[in-house]
Amino acid sequence: MVMIVIKRKCIKLLHRINRSRTTQLFILSSILQAIIITALEVRVFHRNNDTSISLVAYARSSNPSMSCLVPDLFILNNIIEENIIFIIFQIFQMWLCFNAIYTQNTVQIVTTAAVTFFCALFAIVQILEVRKWYGNIGKLCQAPLKFESYPKFLSYDIPLMIALIIFGFIMAFLGWKLYRQLGWNIYKKIGGDINTQAMFKTYLSYEMLLKLGLFFILGLALEACIVFKINLVEHTSINRIRFLPRHFYLFHIAVTGLTFLIQIIGYRSAKREIKVGMICLCVFWAAIIIDFCILMKYSISVKDSWYFFIVFLSIGIIISFFSLIWSVFVYNNFGRGLKDRLNQKDKEEPVFYLRYAPI
Repeated sequence: MVMIVIKRKCIKLLHRINRSRTTQLFILSSILQAIIITALEVRVFHRNNDTSISLVAYARSSNPSMSCLVPDLFILNNIIEENIIFIIFQIFQMWLCFNAIYTQNTVQIVTTAAVTFFCALFAIVQILEVRKWYGNIGKLCQAPLKFESYPKFLSYDIPLMIALIIFGFIMAFLGWKLYRQLGWNIYKKIGGDINTQAMFKTYLSYEMLLKLGLFFILGLALEACIVFKINLVEHTSINRIRFLPRHFYLFHIAVTGLTFLIQIIGYRSAKREIKVGMICLCVFWAAIIIDFCILMKYSISVKDSWYFFIVFLSIGIIISFFSLIWSVFVYNNFGRGLKDRLNQKDKEEPVFYLRYAPI
């Protein structure tokens, strides 16, 4: 039975991808973007990782050992973690594009184009971070540093930034065409009533926020568990820049568990109009916002702040806040007829894939 459901979903996805030339180009562009951007970011990751390994070897071979390089290594490791998160995000964004075509979520399609431009902005920030690191390396050391390494921005970072900008314009153009194409399909299914259309757009925005939360909220929560884990025990010098009191850390662990529940409760409660579930969801979002604000306080109150993590936290707080607001909007739309429209939409199955995947 499970395999039949999976087969039907796959055939349905292929049917919607092949519905027009625009949908095909949109999916093809998302695949090419994931492959090319990931490959370019992997190159940047290897450059930073090789620099870290070389610097560790240099520090160990120095006599006396240059412990003054520990803060520099710590910051470089943060940058390497950024590279890994960025690579994972490219895979997530490709899934987001496939899911947008499968669900025909016009809000999600537009968001994927905007996110690509945001990634280009991140590439610029990444260049500035690496440039600052190379400019400040060894400043805490009393002895002159005899370590030479060059970032080679023209070979590594600039191609990544240019590729993201190009894909940003491509996805924006295709997203605009799809918005018009799918907008007409949605009009035929939802109807011409303005209020019903407004409720449906609210629901699409709510779904899109839940999907963004799957990466940003869950990913941020797990990253914070790793970042602050070292401070459950007595903290020392360099570890203090990631200090979080034990009771706040345990609270964060509990909130991290809530992020899994949000994905389950969020979809079921909104689609089936379960009021208790939506009320619990709003409480969960409020707890996440409080938790992230606590993390923000302990992230910016130190000298050597990790700016990427602060930006990541800021995005998480913004997404959580809007998710809370849109949860209230969806809750207020309960009992106004959208539930029947959504269920009716799910029951509409083209003969194309009924023929190939019978129950």
